[in-house]
Amino acid sequence: MLDINHLLVVLDAEHPEQIALDKALWLAGVLKADVSLLTSVYEPYCGDSSSLEEATKQQIRRARIDSTERWIESFVPEVQERGITVRTEVHWQKHLHEAVIKSMRATDYDLVVKGTHPHSLIDRLFTHTDWNLMRHCPAPVLLVKSPAAWQHNRILAAIDATSVDDGHQLINDNILSFAEHLADHFDTDLHMVNAFPQVAIAFAMVPEVTAPDDIQAYITEQHQDACEQLAKKYNIHEDHVHIAEGETDTVVAETAIAVAADVLVVGSVGRSGIAGVLIGNTAEQLVDKVPCDVIVIKPQDGVLPEAE
Repeated sequence: MLDINHLLVVLDAEHPEQIALDKALWLAGVLKADVSLLTSVYEPYCGDSSSLEEATKQQIRRARIDSTERWIESFVPEVQERGITVRTEVHWQKHLHEAVIKSMRATDYDLVVKGTHPHSLIDRLFTHTDWNLMRHCPAPVLLVKSPAAWQHNRILAAIDATSVDDGHQLINDNILSFAEHLADHFDTDLHMVNAFPQVAIAFAMVPEVTAPDDIQAYITEQHQDACEQLAKKYNIHEDHVHIAEGETDTVVAETAIAVAADVLVVGSVGRSGIAGVLIGNTAEQLVDKVPCDVIVIKPQDGVLPEAE
């Protein structure tokens, strides 16, 4: 069963609105979960290479941590007023995602919740917090676009139905398992979307090779059959299965808008380095293309089995 008992909410003092907190409080109320609020603080001139006296560095560090603790504690009364158990964490870390990963080494959180906003290529080149969490966080990550509760009762799961490698098949199962159980918790409709390649364009790039007449029909049938099997496995209604030809990020984004999805559940294989940035990870591209919240699932983010 889907076990979301502990939410880790990532707060960023540089952002005036903490939309992740609003969404997390709604989730915690529905799921009967507890909440941990996390942030980080760091001053470069307090680092090991700083020329300041050690006592001065410690004094500055303590003052900055104390100030940040007062800031994050200011959110506690709002959480407690809703009857939700809450704790806070302030980490001395240069990067916010490093604080999240450090925290998760000590505590098993079921879902990390963070607000997000549009990103540029520069953000990606300089390993923005969101990108690092999507790739490396040892738990599913909910990137929040709006503080409001989900209102349309629709969850959209994006999968690659015909992928044959073990990694993508595992992600497909994790995406659909998570989405199915999330839909059960919130009594919402579950939709599934799958894109398949535009074969004509691929063959146009190699004009010396002639495309078989029936190749597109064959590929279409493959995806339809694979989606039908997955839909039956995860109890998705036939009219909630969306299959279209085109680039994955475009098809998924258009479908999310068309069905008025509240949240998109998508997988990430965790590419790293410049190659990952330039080639692009579909999950990362979709965060900026869809208007709804996005939950990013990785190969290790499986749903817990039913207890005996």
